[in-house]
Amino acid sequence: MGTRHPESPSSRPFILFSTGATSYELIRYLGGRGPGELLVARRHYADSPGDLVLVKRLRDSGDALGRARLREEVKLLMRLSHPAIAQVFLVRVHDGAPHLVMEYVEGRSLETLVSLAALRRRPLSEAFALYVGAHVADALHHAHTLEDDTGRPLGIVHRDVSPRTLRVDTWGNVKLADFALAWAKLPGRADTEGHVVRGDLAYASPEALLRRPLDGRADLFSLGVVLLELLTGMHLLDLEEVERAALATAPPPECEHLQAESPSWLSAPLMAARMACLSPEHVAHATRALSAPLRTILGRLLRREPAERFQSAEELRDALRAVLGGLGYAYGPPEAEREVAQVRRDARARRRGADVLGPDEEPLQETPGPQARLAGP
Repeated sequence: MGTRHPESPSSRPFILFSTGATSYELIRYLGGRGPGELLVARRHYADSPGDLVLVKRLRDSGDALGRARLREEVKLLMRLSHPAIAQVFLVRVHDGAPHLVMEYVEGRSLETLVSLAALRRRPLSEAFALYVGAHVADALHHAHTLEDDTGRPLGIVHRDVSPRTLRVDTWGNVKLADFALAWAKLPGRADTEGHVVRGDLAYASPEALLRRPLDGRADLFSLGVVLLELLTGMHLLDLEEVERAALATAPPPECEHLQAESPSWLSAPLMAARMACLSPEHVAHATRALSAPLRTILGRLLRREPAERFQSAEELRDALRAVLGGLGYAYGPPEAEREVAQVRRDARARRRGADVLGPDEEPLQETPGPQARLAGP
C-alpha cells in the first residue's frame, strides 16, 4: 500500500485529509504495522495548530459494506473510556482507505524499555512490572466488559497486547494503545482469514496460534508474556528449553499453513511449535529468581489452557495490586517516571554517552526479535 509523504522538509504543511474545520498535517511516517501504516499527525483547528495524534491508515476493505462495518466498529471502540487506554477519536475514509485517528502517547514504549534494560544488563524492577501490569489489567477489564446501548456484552478482545502497544508516558502513566486490531461480537462482522494470526505473533496466546475462539483470557496470556520479559529480559518462546523441545517435534498439523499478519522473528508454524511445547516447568524455571507472589501470578497467566489462567482481567488486576500494595512502599506514576529515566541513563552510560536507540517517536517499528534485541555489548 503506497503512502504519499514528503520526500524532504518543506515550509508548506502536508495535509493528509480534513474533516470539517479540522485538518491533519503529516509530521512523521512510522512505516507499516499489521494491516496498515502508522503516521504521526498534528491536528489543526481552523488553521490553529493543535495536538499530535496517531493515524493508522488501513487497507481498503474493497467495498462500501466493508467500510460501513469498519466505521461501526470504530464507533464502538470510541466507547472505550479508561485512563490507561489510548483513545480512538474517529475513522475517516480518504482516497479509498480508512484512516483511524487515535491518541498519541508521548513517552516510551515497553519495547524500548526492554531494550534499554538489556543494554544495562538488568531488567525492570518487580514494582514497575506490578504497576504496569495492574494498570493494563484494569484497562483490559474495562474493554472486556464493555456493553452496547442495549446492555449486550461486546466481547472485545484486544488481540495485540505487546511491548509495542504498551507505553509509559512522560508523566509515568501507563497506556494501552491500538485497539484497531480488536475483535468484537458484531453482527455481520468480516472475520480474519482462518489461517492468519492478527497482532504481534510473538505475544499471541496458544488459542490464537491454533485459530480457536478467543475471549479476554487470550489478552491475559499476552500480558503475561510481556511481564515475563520486563522482569527477566527473556521472551517466553525464546527460552532455551522451549526451543530445544520444539526442535524435536513438528509443528501441530493444524498450524502448517498458519501465517502472521505482521512479520516476526519466527514463522507462524515454528512459533506454534514452540508454544505447543511450553510447560509449567519451563515458566517455573524462567521465573525462579523472582519473588514467590510474582512466580505464582506468572505461573497462572502463562498456562496453555485458558481454563487454568486467571479467568478475568479484574481477578488479575486485584492480584497484582495486592502484591504491589504489600511491598511496603508506594509505587505510582512518579516512581515509574523516575525508573524509566534511570533505565535510560544506565543504558546511555554503558554505551559511553552514545544516544542509545535514538528518540522513541517510533512506538511500533519492527525489531529483529528477542535474541537480537537482547544482545548487549
